[in-house]
Amino acid sequence: MSSNVLEFPWKPRHLNYEESRPAAEKALSVPISDRPAQARDLHLDDPDLLLCVCEILRSKLETDPTLVLHEGQFFSGFLREPRRAIGLHDEREYFLGELALIAATASRILFHREDARHWLQRAEASFSLVQNASAHWARVTYQRLALALEERRFEEVLELAPAWTENFGRLGMPEDAVKCRFLKGTAEWETGEPRLAIQTLIDVLQETKSRGLVRLTAQALNNLARFHADLGEPESALSYAREALPLLQQVGNHVVLVKLRWTIAELLRKQGKQAAAVGAYREALRDAGELGMRGDVAAIHLVLADVLLEAGQEAQAEWEIRAALPIIDEEKMVPEGIAALSLLRESLRRRQIDKQALRELHGYFQEK
Repeated sequence: MSSNVLEFPWKPRHLNYEESRPAAEKALSVPISDRPAQARDLHLDDPDLLLCVCEILRSKLETDPTLVLHEGQFFSGFLREPRRAIGLHDEREYFLGELALIAATASRILFHREDARHWLQRAEASFSLVQNASAHWARVTYQRLALALEERRFEEVLELAPAWTENFGRLGMPEDAVKCRFLKGTAEWETGEPRLAIQTLIDVLQETKSRGLVRLTAQALNNLARFHADLGEPESALSYAREALPLLQQVGNHVVLVKLRWTIAELLRKQGKQAAAVGAYREALRDAGELGMRGDVAAIHLVLADVLLEAGQEAQAEWEIRAALPIIDEEKMVPEGIAALSLLRESLRRRQIDKQALRELHGYFQEK
């Protein structure tokens, strides 16, 4: 055994299938700081345990992305330093790639774009050493495409999403193919094709229902609710929102629940129910804060400021803006909106809020 591989003074006992899931849950329940000292007893180098850990973390991405990111960082670091022998072939490289992809997805959800790019590079580097890695490379590409959408590179998404929809189909990955169609529909919306976007999402909805993909069905319903709300069609929006709510609660998708609460707040605002809208925005703000979704926290603060300005509550609106600005600075957000950000800062200095700059800025945070 080479000197840069951890020498175990014991002969590790591999877990059997029935033991792996409980062992993974036990390992995840131990505080991260305590795990290295308990690595032997926790079987942290066991391939079946690591498979279960990855499965559990993927299931929590839309429930607790901050936790998932921390866990992905821990297990990735545990496998890298010191270099640990995992399995018999390329299992170590596979798990390093899988954990990096999980961390990248969590970072993207949390609006940490540079971190997401960093983790995607790590995933690619690890998967390049794995045999028959086409499906893994494809999943990395999907995350890059989702990142392009969030960075408003809509033409790139419109060009590449159909090709990757077809590629995922050929790879026997129908759920990922549907997710690419989601990206296409959102890009159509953002490029001024609302009816085309709605039809794309209706087609997606029919497929997710036929395949029994509850999580994606809920997400499609949420997006359709948002699109109809933005078009000023409250009856259609509410119909989709009512159908989405129990499904989101069923699958525990708290990330999209934040988006749905946000959509409901927008509907109330359009109906002139300002007090109820403010309450709904604050519910979405609370949930986003608990999930660590700092991009959404900043955006909702800015939207609330807009609502409060309409109600003539300038002092409260200024407070909401000042709550958002440190988050934008700390997370290095919206480089595309730097001009609007500068105008908004200057208007705060003059104590006369620039409404157009405010609206342009919070538009960069809306779900893509």
